[in-house]
Amino acid sequence: MQKYFRIFYVIFLAQFLNTGTIFSQDQHGVQTKETKLANTTHHNFKKENQESEIIKKKEALFFFSIQARKFAQGELLFFKLIPKKTILSKLDRIKIFWEKKEIPYTKKDSIFYAWIPISPEFNKKSGILEINNKNLFRKNDYKEYEISIRKTSFSVTKVSSLTMDKKYTSQELPRETLDFISDCSQAKAEAFQSKTDLQIISDFIYPVQDVHFTSPFYKRRVYNKVKGKPHGGVDFKGKVGTPIYAINDGTVILSRPMYYEGNLTVIDHGLEVYSLYMHQSELNVKVGDKVKKGSQIGKVGSTGMSTGPHLHLGLRVQGTMINPLSVIGQKFFE
Repeated sequence: MQKYFRIFYVIFLAQFLNTGTIFSQDQHGVQTKETKLANTTHHNFKKENQESEIIKKKEALFFFSIQARKFAQGELLFFKLIPKKTILSKLDRIKIFWEKKEIPYTKKDSIFYAWIPISPEFNKKSGILEINNKNLFRKNDYKEYEISIRKTSFSVTKVSSLTMDKKYTSQELPRETLDFISDCSQAKAEAFQSKTDLQIISDFIYPVQDVHFTSPFYKRRVYNKVKGKPHGGVDFKGKVGTPIYAINDGTVILSRPMYYEGNLTVIDHGLEVYSLYMHQSELNVKVGDKVKKGSQIGKVGSTGMSTGPHLHLGLRVQGTMINPLSVIGQKFFE
């Protein structure tokens, strides 16, 4: 019995004294901070004409990677952490933070998955990723990593005139319209309260068969020297009635007519990742439906605040609008 106890005690000490552990303290008990990604690889690869950047980091207790189309404003990062198998690994409770904000994650087969959204308005050269660990034997230990974030050049277009239905440009709207706008806002707010685990197991696809872009993500129009609101998604060209497909597996949390978005469908993909499909001529799904990637959910139209037939595809991640093209075609789950 004493022999087994000594073996366990040696392993126990090794966990705490190993200087390579990601969770460490100095001799004064001050938590250490790592500001450079030393001993990592950061490279590009290309598969099916989709380039990616990957950061990899090995630590004493686990390995993690971060993958993205690029580490820049408006992009979505995919985080994966694989613990090393140790006696204490099942006791670990991990928290992930980006810029001090806790990031939701899913644990499947001992692997942790999370999405990290980089706001289009992110205005620093780098952000701080924190991995926080706690179990029955250790205090709340953590280590930080500085991740470089590049600027994105978003499009700005000057326009001399705008053609829009008068009901969207009138300064005075009837009470009935104002009530409808309020109802739409409330419906969206309630829908985005949906919090589920990761629902996808494969990569994202385009929402239409023939891909032609008509307006990029975060484009701003300047009219009378005044910058308009940035475009929160990507517009795809399409004729009225063109089929629209789910870009990945998920659950429909909203499917109804809206004032600005027209016929709108929102799909929850888990971990607060939602895809939005606007201006549809026809809705083919209802709230609560489980949809598979590539299944038809509606048809292209020009409903709501729209100047012509097209599909506006949006991607909302943890409250931040992200360029949906940052995930389409990326091999996150290989």
